[in-house]
Amino acid sequence: MDYYYDVMLNFGEYYFMFYEWDKDDTIEYIKKIPLKHVSNKIIIDMLNNKIKVNNEFLNKIKDKTKLKDNKILRYCCIFSDGKTSLALEFNDSGESICKSSILLDDEININEFMYNIKETNIEYEIINKDDYFNETRQERKIKNLIKMEIETLYQKHNDSKLKYIYLEWFNKLEEERDIMYKNMLNKLNDSLTNREYKIYELIKLSYNNV
Repeated sequence: MDYYYDVMLNFGEYYFMFYEWDKDDTIEYIKKIPLKHVSNKIIIDMLNNKIKVNNEFLNKIKDKTKLKDNKILRYCCIFSDGKTSLALEFNDSGESICKSSILLDDEININEFMYNIKETNIEYEIINKDDYFNETRQERKIKNLIKMEIETLYQKHNDSKLKYIYLEWFNKLEEERDIMYKNMLNKLNDSLTNREYKIYELIKLSYNNV
């Protein structure tokens, strides 16, 4: 078994590039973690999907990841094709539950190390596709806040504020609350524009002034 030592990881449900890591994230300092050289196809599948590995692979990496306080993460591993590296955490059933990108210096070191490690074939199945990959973390944050505000206003029948947001967003009046609600939620399925950024700032400002 090959290992990588002294690496910072930011495990979460979704994969974020290291430059999108947030100050509120829980960054783990890993003293030791299994390392596998895999094909580019496997890396792409891991990046874009939730996968499930078999028990044989789980047993190979079981209790092999150690934190700085000597605690253990049961099923974790870093995978690399020599160009791209990522870390996955699995549950007892072999399903990937968390992902982490690698800090640039560590990724360079890991990718160079791959020249000395034989490529391994990992048996896995794809459970479902991750749909978040076309947006940045900040874009998803903006959309989630706007959506939460719209749904809250709609459920609480705060039609005056709903109309105000709609007017600022679409530059027209609308009296039917169901139409406003539907149009705004549908708009969030599109790419963000300056109008969405404006609505995001308006919502934040409204709560700062409370």
